[in-house]
Parts: sequence; structure tokens; C-alpha cells
Amino acid sequence: MKRFALLLLLALFAGSAQAGNGHEIKVKLTNYEAKTLVLGFYYGDKPYVKDTFDLGPDGYFTFKADTLLPAGVYLLVLQPKNDFIQFAVPANDQQFTLTTDAANTVDKMKVEGSDDNKLFYEYMRYLSAARPEADTLRKQMEQLKSSPKDSVRIAGLLDGLDKKVKKYQGDLVKKYPATITARIVKASIEPEIPEVPGDEKRAFAVKREWLRAHYFDNVDISDPVMLRTPVLHPRIESFVQKFTVQHPDSINASIDQLIKQMEPNQELYKFYLIWFLNHYAKSNIVGMDGVYVHIGESYYCNGKVNWTKKEDQEKICDNVARLKPILIGKIAPNIAVKDFTSGAPSPLWDVDADYTVLFFWDPECGHCKKAAPFMVEFSKKFKDRGVKVFAVCTATGDKAGDCGKSIEEKGFNNGLFINTYDPYLQSRFKQLYDVRVTPQIFILDRKHEILMKRIGAEQLNEVMEQVIKFQEDKKKQSNK
Repeated sequence: MKRFALLLLLALFAGSAQAGNGHEIKVKLTNYEAKTLVLGFYYGDKPYVKDTFDLGPDGYFTFKADTLLPAGVYLLVLQPKNDFIQFAVPANDQQFTLTTDAANTVDKMKVEGSDDNKLFYEYMRYLSAARPEADTLRKQMEQLKSSPKDSVRIAGLLDGLDKKVKKYQGDLVKKYPATITARIVKASIEPEIPEVPGDEKRAFAVKREWLRAHYFDNVDISDPVMLRTPVLHPRIESFVQKFTVQHPDSINASIDQLIKQMEPNQELYKFYLIWFLNHYAKSNIVGMDGVYVHIGESYYCNGKVNWTKKEDQEKICDNVARLKPILIGKIAPNIAVKDFTSGAPSPLWDVDADYTVLFFWDPECGHCKKAAPFMVEFSKKFKDRGVKVFAVCTATGDKAGDCGKSIEEKGFNNGLFINTYDPYLQSRFKQLYDVRVTPQIFILDRKHEILMKRIGAEQLNEVMEQVIKFQEDKKKQSNK
């Protein structure tokens, strides 16, 4: 029996109930003292609460309505510890009875009126019986590491058990392909990667690409039932986060591939466009705003969604427009700010350096005060390595006069900072660089390409070293 930890939320995105003969699910529990039982369900990335029911005078918890539930895997959440029991709700056959012992839910489960759930629990019991044998063999393998002969024997037994389980799974899927149980079992079967001859590095790369191409061979990601199981979302996340190079361009390609496959089913299409947009909007990983921009531009701002309110869509598209010019890899917008001492124009693109660190700060900003010592140390450490700091004081109007005093207090007047300001925002630097909070740091190369951004001053030394090394290695590779 598992623990249900992510519940206690009312589902706002549960899918529509369907007309039909309705559902009536009766549950009887022994060794269960509570008088209430929670009905939950899987949906995408987490489980949700559907409803709470009281024990009836007949000794059953009865979940009943004249509409059909969306098909999928549901949960009975036991009070007070939130342990839970899983069961299948088929598309049409939704009148059945589950009877079990709350202390031993799998072995004691009895099902009446649902062939899918009988199959579901036969499979659960089969795995429950096979697991201790596998665990024992793995422990023996660990203990016999120093005995190659015995290790080979135990490995053979484990391999035999694995093949036995796979045969059971394959037979189940072949015999009952339309059941929820078979779809879940099939989705849990990993594609078998073929052997690849040649050196280890090449073989690894070929196998990785093969697995990417065949990762969803056993999962129909356009099937709405899979959205209501615990197996689809982990596969989606693994494909995007583990089997995709973590660069925005690669992630964008993987997301487009998935969304295209989901498009025939509008519920899946909608869920995952919302999920991916929100996930990358909240990401703290530098550069992942490139994924947010791609999703927003390609779908939300391109007439491919019809569920977003006009004001929300306008907000998304406004964010896309602000972020797109300052994505990593883009040429940084030129800003014609003024030298603070002379008042002469000091355009960003006039800086003659292999690397320019663009630093936006404000005299009244507490975080800028904390960042100042790191920035001063950085300017000294990298002064002879082709790096210059282009500092823009963001104070405007009457407050712009505070820049001078603050430059002295923070030590930015050490001759290593190019100190600038724009009291009347004539350069539009706040809009061009989306400067809504300070400090903000961008690293540019000689061609003004944005190499890194949105990093903390305390990280700048380490990040700059990595940037220089990467650029030098890249140059060596191109010269070969």
C-alpha cells in the first residue's frame, strides 16, 4: 500500500464527465476504522482529489452518479495517513465492487463486476510475488562480488526471472490489449536497445539516438486514458529532461515532437502546452527562457490555442516579445547611455574587449549593495584577460544624481568600470534588457553575442572562467 502525499487539492482540470449509464463503485474495507474515504485520480503530473464519501449503513463506501467518470487509474485514499489503493476505471464498465483488507490491500483484494480490475490485481499480485525473489538474488549478487563463478550463476538466475516477468507482461498485453491494465503494463516495458558494434563512445551515441527514436514505442501518447495514469508523465519528463540535450534548441525540438503526436487529442494537447509553458516560465536554469519563448511564440501567439483568455494571451505574447531579443545566443541590443563622469555618449557596442560584462544596478537596491564587493573583486581579477565591466546605473530623473555617490561608496570608481547612466531613459535600456529588478548581469563576447545572463555576482568569477574556457576550446576545435 502506498502513501498519497500530493492530494488535498480540489481538481480544477479533471476532464468532463461523460453521459452514459453512470458509475457505481462500491468499496468494502476490513481493518479500517475511519468512516470516510477519499476518491482521488491521476491527472498528468500529480494526483488530485475527486470527492470524499462516508461509510453507508450497508457497510460500503459507494461512489455513484448518473454520468461516467473519465477512464483512467483512480485511488482510494485511506484516512488518516493518506495511504492509498489504486484501481482502474474503464471507459464504460463502471459498476463494480472492490472488497479488501486495509492492512493487506493487494493480496486480499476481491473484485466483482470488473474484468479490468481483476486483471489489474492479478498483475499486482504476480509482481508482488516476484519482487522478493528478485531482491534476494540482488542481495546475493552484492555479497558475492568477490566470487566471479557464483556471481555469474546469480546473474543468470536474475536474467531468467527478468525474462519470465517480461513474458508474463507480453502475454497479458497481447491477450487483453484494450484494457487499462494492458496499456499500463505495455507502457512500463522499456524498448530493448540493440547491440552496436564499434568503440564505446560511438556505441553510446548511437544507442542514445535509437532510444530517443523508440522511447514511446510502447506508449500511445495521444491516448487520453494515459493522461490519467501514473506512467505517462514520468516518461514525458524523462524524454525531455534526460534523453534530450539540455539546450533550448534541443528541448524545443523534443517538445514540438511530443505536441505534434498529442495534437489529435485536444485534452492532452492542452494539458501539455500549459504544463510546458508554466514549467519553463518558472525555471531557474539560465537560458531556459528560450524554451518559454519558443512555446509562447509557436503556439500561444500563433493562433494554435483557443482556451486562453485574451488578457492572459496578450500577457504571454508581451513576455515573449520582451525576452526574445535578449535570449542567450542573440546579439545584445546596443544602448547609447552616457559616461557618468563626462556625460559623453558611451554606447555599449563601442566597448573594445573580448568579453563585456553588462551590469545593471541601482543605488537604492539592497541586493546591489551585496553584489558590489564581488563585482569589484571580479574587475580586478579579470582586468588583464580581455574582460571589461560596463556598469549602468538604473536610477532616473531626480534620483540619477545618487549614482555618483554610490559609485564611490561601492568602489566602482577604481578605473576598471565603465560607469554609465541614462537619467531620462533615452536608450530604453529597461525595455530592451527587461530590467525590472536589479542587479542584472549579462556576459557578451566581442561580437556582442549574449553568452550568459541572469547570474549572481557571487557566481561571476566561476562562470567567467567557464565561459573563457568554453570559448577557447571552441576556437581550437574550429581551427583543427
